[in-house]
Amino acid sequence: MSYQIADKNGVQYLVIPEMEETGIRHFFTTRKGPQHSAIPFVSQEAFVMVRQVHGDNILVIDKPLDDIFAFIKDAMHKPCDAIITNQKPVGIGIVTADCLPALLYDPVQGVTAAVHAGWRGTVQGILPKVVCQMTAGFGCQVEDILVGMGPAIGPCCYRVGNAVIESVRSIHPRWEKYLTPMGDGKAKLDLAGLNTAQIEDTGILKKNIFTAGLCTACNEDLFYSYRRDGIGTGRMISGIIS
Repeated sequence: MSYQIADKNGVQYLVIPEMEETGIRHFFTTRKGPQHSAIPFVSQEAFVMVRQVHGDNILVIDKPLDDIFAFIKDAMHKPCDAIITNQKPVGIGIVTADCLPALLYDPVQGVTAAVHAGWRGTVQGILPKVVCQMTAGFGCQVEDILVGMGPAIGPCCYRVGNAVIESVRSIHPRWEKYLTPMGDGKAKLDLAGLNTAQIEDTGILKKNIFTAGLCTACNEDLFYSYRRDGIGTGRMISGIIS
């Protein structure tokens, strides 16, 4: 596990110390703050987010934004689950309430990415696709990329049925490591572990992958959880600012 809890402007959030040491500003918010889904560093009006749909589409920002506010407004309607940019200063982020938030940073090329990986996005390989886009589209080298994985529902609480089990079996040769049978046709899924295996398979170095290791469903005092609380629960924001 790798995280520290910080506070800025009354918003409590987690950071990955190893990423913090590079100087990159990033955060995984908790449920503790002055308002729902508050952002610690910048106003929400100056922060790029998208319409998440549990898919594998990626919003790429590789050119200067003449009108950042118009772009942000338009981006909110784009069906994507990841954002990549090399533009400065641009904040990007995603929301979660059990799914895995991942923030990527290449300090050599100055490229950042924010990824929302639920089981559907994981099955579609959204994190490996982001890594591929960073290398092919932005000239990143896999050995330079740092990956911070924030709080998500853990294998202790993530009980899944046959549709998820069969999907995981179909995408990874070592699927047994990430599914713990429950004896009733269901299993517990290690979402963070599966995503870690997928990005290691792209060549990302194990020493450059940092996981908070906190379960959103277990830690009711810190996090919202869709599985625990239902459809009306809040959302955490995870973001990175170049």
